[in-house]
Amino acid sequence: MPALKLHYFGLPGRGETARLCLTVGGIPFEDVVYEFSTWPASKAKMPFGQMPVLEVGEKMLAQSGAIERYTAKLAGLYPEDPLEAAEVDQAMFLMSDFFELFTPTFRLKAEEKVAARLAILEGKGKDMLGHISKLLASGGYIAGGKLSLGDIAVYVSLSNLVSGFMDGVPKDLLDGYPVIKAFHNKIASEPAIKAYYETRGEGYRAAFKPSA
Repeated sequence: MPALKLHYFGLPGRGETARLCLTVGGIPFEDVVYEFSTWPASKAKMPFGQMPVLEVGEKMLAQSGAIERYTAKLAGLYPEDPLEAAEVDQAMFLMSDFFELFTPTFRLKAEEKVAARLAILEGKGKDMLGHISKLLASGGYIAGGKLSLGDIAVYVSLSNLVSGFMDGVPKDLLDGYPVIKAFHNKIASEPAIKAYYETRGEGYRAAFKPSA
């Protein structure tokens, strides 16, 4: 297998799902961490001027969704069954739709940003969290009766949501959604994932621990 290098910032963000897929799969990789202050000097070296980027030998793979599916396949976390694979994608697209609600808020001033996000969580965001609860209602895994990319991606999205990175989103938001919180804690308690955050559970990553 070619050497793998994941290029991204030190925060979880869009790089964390790939990090966890590789970690769960026991696949060695180099986590190349960038500072926001020095990132502009490296931007032109990336395929589309953005990160994350996964360096696979001499090739550079961009776009987080592509990287996540590639690393999941390497780790045996992406189902071979077409319907189960579609269930994984369904969950990931649902989370993408949810986070798109917040995209316009990143351009707002601080006070407006907080107010806008709280309004989303009381409106369309609340409806979407209801859909996510419905998706996770069985209490099991998202596809195939075992851990998959779908579970990891949803868990990472939920953890990012309440990590404190998004001003205005309460860190205890999931307390109001017991099905979602139970799912979060289930995936956070997976041995490889739990071990990963035992040494990385500070700052934003505190939200990735069980019962966070």
